[in-house]
Formats: sequence, structure tokens, C-alpha cells
Amino acid sequence: MKNLVLTRVDDRLIHGQVMTKWLKDTGATQIVIIDDTVAKDDFMINVFESAVPDNIAIGVFSKEDAVKFFSQSLEEPTIILSKVPETLEYMVDAGVDIKDIDLGGMGARKDRETLYQYISTNKEEDECFLRLIEKGVNVYVQIVPQNDRENIEKLIKNK
Repeated sequence: MKNLVLTRVDDRLIHGQVMTKWLKDTGATQIVIIDDTVAKDDFMINVFESAVPDNIAIGVFSKEDAVKFFSQSLEEPTIILSKVPETLEYMVDAGVDIKDIDLGGMGARKDRETLYQYISTNKEEDECFLRLIEKGVNVYVQIVPQNDRENIEKLIKNK
């Protein structure tokens, strides 16, 4: 998809790394958060709107609304942020042309094991990443732009 400059799974969504490093590296002028829960939470939407610089557009969508939004061409360089890979699999299955997914951050929980450094996943999330790869999506781990991309399939198999 033209102008889709980064698609990232990060359970923190917008935080310092996204704002400083990824915006600068990608040249994005628009951020789209796709999360069914956040899309219904006016307080969190306001928090995210306040967290981005004034020159960056932001949209928060449910999965269904995001599919509609991405059915049109993107006018601006855009970053997609999602908390979980299942959301992005839904988008891919709905025909949204996502070629690459960066796993940037998923925190530790009782049901998760360490995948890479401070990133943790569970069996269902690992299976989702592997399905995305089978669907032709390049999925990798890259915490910040200066890091090398790590092959997620290899990381999952060595977990």
C-alpha cells in the first residue's frame, strides 16, 4: 500500500520511541491506531491525540472502521499501530495490503514467554505471527530504527 511506511505491533501504542525515532525515520505525518477497545474510549483517544505533535494527524479506529479507512488510498505517509497481531491479521484477511509488520513491543504477562529481549508472546500470538508469514507478510522484530531486523519465525522456533 502506497504511503504505508510502518505497521507495528506495540502494546503501548504511542510512546517515546514511536514519537521520536519512528516518526523521524519514516517521515510519517499520520498515525492510525487500530484497537476496538481504545476506539470506544474517549479518554484514551484524547490522551493519544495529546501525545502526538501538532503536525501529525492521528486516527483511532475499530478493526471494521480501519478496513473501510484503508480501502481508500493513503494521502499521507502513515504508521499503523496495533496492540496485538490478531488485529493486523484481521486487516490482512479483509484485503488491506500490509506487506511488513514490525513487532516492537509486547510486555510480559503470566501467559507469555520471552521472545526477544523485553518482548514476550504467548502460543496464540506466535501462531498468529506464523499465519501472517504464511499469508506473505514480512514479520520481524525491530525495536528502534537503528536496530537490525530480527527474523520472527526463527525467534519463535527457538523459543
